[in-house]
Amino acid sequence: MNTDWQYAWSKPSVTGDLKTHAQDFYVEEQLGFEPDGRGEFCFVFIEKQGVNTDFLAKRLAQVAGIDANKVTYSGAKDRHACTRQWFCLHVLNKEPDLSSIQEAFREPETVRVVAQLRHSKKLRTGTHLANRFVIRLRNISGDLDELEGRLNLIKQAGVPNYYGPQRFGINGNNLHNGKALVLKGRQSRRKLSKTESFWLSAIRSWCFNEALSDQVENGMWMRLCDGDIAQFQHNSEQFRVKEMSALMHLNVINGEISPVLPLISLGWEAGTGAQRESAIKASLSGCMDIVDALIAFDLSRDSRLARLVPMNMAWELLTDNKENAQLIVEFSLTKGCFATSILREMIDFTDKSAEKSNESTDRE
Repeated sequence: MNTDWQYAWSKPSVTGDLKTHAQDFYVEEQLGFEPDGRGEFCFVFIEKQGVNTDFLAKRLAQVAGIDANKVTYSGAKDRHACTRQWFCLHVLNKEPDLSSIQEAFREPETVRVVAQLRHSKKLRTGTHLANRFVIRLRNISGDLDELEGRLNLIKQAGVPNYYGPQRFGINGNNLHNGKALVLKGRQSRRKLSKTESFWLSAIRSWCFNEALSDQVENGMWMRLCDGDIAQFQHNSEQFRVKEMSALMHLNVINGEISPVLPLISLGWEAGTGAQRESAIKASLSGCMDIVDALIAFDLSRDSRLARLVPMNMAWELLTDNKENAQLIVEFSLTKGCFATSILREMIDFTDKSAEKSNESTDRE
């Protein structure tokens, strides 16, 4: 299945290495609220390296002496990175002692409790507001003036909001399994397993990327038309465009408002305007068997911004050593967005962690 999607600003000529070390890719989860200091839930802010999020949740349950289903988190974070994220332990009136959590892991895996606070509400999937990234790319080679220009362009105009390769798994395994699951059809009314749901999400995400890639090619990904569904870049408020006013054009140019594309579900066509609907159907015409099979799974209606504009983006080029130039770039993205979608328009990078993944498997 194709995963070679269109670039908005042409494929970068500058090359570099990503995730040479775990510390080169730092992600910090931003809740958007402060735990209130009371209640039966214990919120734990944890810094980890080399550890799968779900695997860590199970170890937290063991150390705290509670069932695994009593530990929740808002979003999964990259194993091959240095990440900080919140976990929620339903412990009632107990105060869990997590001082021994590192003992549940082996080097070079590291886990450290940064903060531990009470809260009156459970932490649910998708609760956090955004993620802040600080990324170091090494062995930069190529025209640094062009790189500087791309950085400024991305900061102002954004990039296509593709689902990143993490969604599709190592060597596209989630995608291939998702296709097989969808085309086989639902065999019973039983609830899908967590793994099956992830496969289903992968194939649905692939359909979105296919449609978005076509929108990038024809220039519609960052342009609004009458009848479109639009969304503000940094919150979830959506509205249908009745008429393109001068202020609306200005907001689009400034990256504050962008079109959304519907995710495949029953009645998905109502999630966009007539002009965009016909374009999406044309882009998916070669995989209508997958689209029809997805609809049969009775998925909830959803949509996603076509354009991703990073927040608070800044960078520094380190060029003292001409043969080992480095780029440090920092930005924040709303939840559900992928830093790799920003990076792919910036630089032709080699993911060094992917090479390591091919040499070993997860511990789950």
